[in-house]
Amino acid sequence: MKRLTLLLPAAVLFAAAGCSGTRKSSLNPAYDTEVVEAEGMAPVVNGDAEGAKKASLHDAMRNALALVVGVYVSQDALVAKSVLIEENITSQTEGYIEKCEVLKEWRDGEFYKVRIKAHVRKEDLSAKLRNLETEPQKLGNPVIGFDIKEFADSKPQQTNYAELELKTRFADAGFMTGEKDKADIIIKGEAETSFNTREGLGGFVSYRAGISVSAVKQGSMETLASMQESAGGIDLNETAAARASLINAAKKGADPLKEGVLKALRERSMVRVNLTNVKTLNDLSEFTKMLRNIPAVRASWVRSYGDGTAVMDVAMQKAGAADLSQLLIKNTARPVKVNRTSSYDLDAELQ
Repeated sequence: MKRLTLLLPAAVLFAAAGCSGTRKSSLNPAYDTEVVEAEGMAPVVNGDAEGAKKASLHDAMRNALALVVGVYVSQDALVAKSVLIEENITSQTEGYIEKCEVLKEWRDGEFYKVRIKAHVRKEDLSAKLRNLETEPQKLGNPVIGFDIKEFADSKPQQTNYAELELKTRFADAGFMTGEKDKADIIIKGEAETSFNTREGLGGFVSYRAGISVSAVKQGSMETLASMQESAGGIDLNETAAARASLINAAKKGADPLKEGVLKALRERSMVRVNLTNVKTLNDLSEFTKMLRNIPAVRASWVRSYGDGTAVMDVAMQKAGAADLSQLLIKNTARPVKVNRTSSYDLDAELQ
């Protein structure tokens, strides 16, 4: 059986780990493609075998693209955005598949089937997938932790009503939330409520709460945003009224705090780089010059240097630590090995 090779157009750029095999692009060796195998099928309608052949090839290409998407997108995202992914990605194979080789094609009853090997441009695919992400995901997808102490009538409480309300609001906005010790950003501060009055409330009780918190980056302890709000709460007893006031205060301040964090992340895309194997100051100077020549880097500062290790703050234009990691790996001016990457910092080693 004759083999068929199709060359298709491609667009934007990205690099990641492999599905069944990662290879250099034949059109641009600086970038990678995922090589995957997939099958497609289509019914033979009114004896039109040629039409079924073309339809089965298109189905196989869609399946190849879906396979790569499934590796690089979480299951939750696949379910939540299945329609968007279908309409914007898997239905447009020509924009993402660089080369397609037919391995086998055959007639199976009333169906025509084909098996292909496809070279999928990860750069193009990632760029499109990022457009489907929430804004927190585009800004590094930081994990938000919470550490808010609560007081009622000047006494410490074991409750966390304000914290839970803020956590819910941040999660609804697309932020990841988690344990404070493992978070990238900590929302920390105090929420206090006090008895207000029961006069003229027909048996109800009124409490008034105030909340004061700051969003702080772990490690650098940089304050991204702050929020102070107050609100009242009314209920049948003091405990319920105190709880209502704390929740109302947190609810009132959640949106301004969330927007403040997003604004800071947009404006201060700062990545902490821990660079090892820096043997001389000349090595550090060469690396710094290379770093500042990267278009995505706005500025950089050396925080400390000693014993072969330099700690640097790198201000990015619109990217994060993962993007900087890829740029460092691809640079040829000063080879660098990236050992670890999180949302806002990375560990690298001069080669």
